[in-house]
Amino acid sequence: MLLREIQFPCVENPPSCFLTFSDVWTHLSCNPSDGSTFMSKNRLGWEKWEIIVQDHNTGHSLIKHKASSRLLSADSDGNIYTQEAKDGTVADSSALWIIQENIVRSVAHSNLNLGAINTRGDLTPKVSPDNKNHAIVEYITGELCFFSSPDHDRCMSCGPMGKMSMSPNWKGWEVFRIIDVGDGSRHVRITSWTHDTKVLCHADQGRVFTSNNEFGMQSKWVIERPYGDSKGVAVKSAHFGSYLSYNGESFVMEDSIDKCSLWDISSAHQQKYYLSSVCHDKRIGYDNSKDSIYCSGKRNEWEAWQINSEGDGLVSFKSCVDGGKYLICTNGGKLKASHELNREALWQLEYSPNGGIFIISRNHDWHLSCDGQRLD
Repeated sequence: MLLREIQFPCVENPPSCFLTFSDVWTHLSCNPSDGSTFMSKNRLGWEKWEIIVQDHNTGHSLIKHKASSRLLSADSDGNIYTQEAKDGTVADSSALWIIQENIVRSVAHSNLNLGAINTRGDLTPKVSPDNKNHAIVEYITGELCFFSSPDHDRCMSCGPMGKMSMSPNWKGWEVFRIIDVGDGSRHVRITSWTHDTKVLCHADQGRVFTSNNEFGMQSKWVIERPYGDSKGVAVKSAHFGSYLSYNGESFVMEDSIDKCSLWDISSAHQQKYYLSSVCHDKRIGYDNSKDSIYCSGKRNEWEAWQINSEGDGLVSFKSCVDGGKYLICTNGGKLKASHELNREALWQLEYSPNGGIFIISRNHDWHLSCDGQRLD
């Protein structure tokens, strides 16, 4: 099948989350020393969990404690505990869960909710039919992106102290995380990648700022395409309906979309990849000093390539080495590098039924291949 969408997202995997009881705003935690579970008001390492999908058809997943690698489980009475992971698998369904609309349900207990009961004034986690005080999955990872303004040729940035600004750089301070709120709406939260507690917020006076672990309506946004021929996207307040803009001096919220409120969103990896053989642990590299294409077992700058869309489902591969050239296929199937973006530099991508992607020369119909020693 032809792969026309080459803008692969930069997604954090496996997804991390807090298991939050929103009615009392506490989080399920685990003591790494003995594996015991307890309720916590903190949002630290002990409160972080990872979701590892085991079966995409059934939705069965493991929930692994990030600090201890122990698996969240429920015994026959519905009591919550953790168990050691055994080669990433478990012998029974006690550690299998289904996550539906961000609610955690136990497979071993006919999809009853992960909830909490009040024991002498303290909340104890337990699988329960009670829908009132159940845990929700509060994701803290998502898609990593740059937000750039075409009108100002700058990227949105969150500085060392969490202050918002616009920057000419495309580095760590400029990377933001888009997280699905998970309430069934199109709402997202936007957090700084370098400050994972800094959340992009807005106030009713139009002020834009970052706040520590803010999860109210002022931190919810909707990313949408504007009507007409306008390029880019608009970032709209889910609460007020106004749009995130930059007027050349500061961030403001505007009632309507104009050129100052249009943003380009691009993946944080800037579409840079290693071209690795599925059969062999080898990558395609470019030696600038010898002006040659080679096969390598390393993962350095010389083995990195930027994928660019060239229209009509075609792509080019440009070496990430300074002054990098395009990967081309000559008439005889030989790989070379060229500064010129010509027909020999155009490639077509197709999904392979056995995993991976076929890379096919558009001009000569040759498939890029590797025998472990050399490239063809």
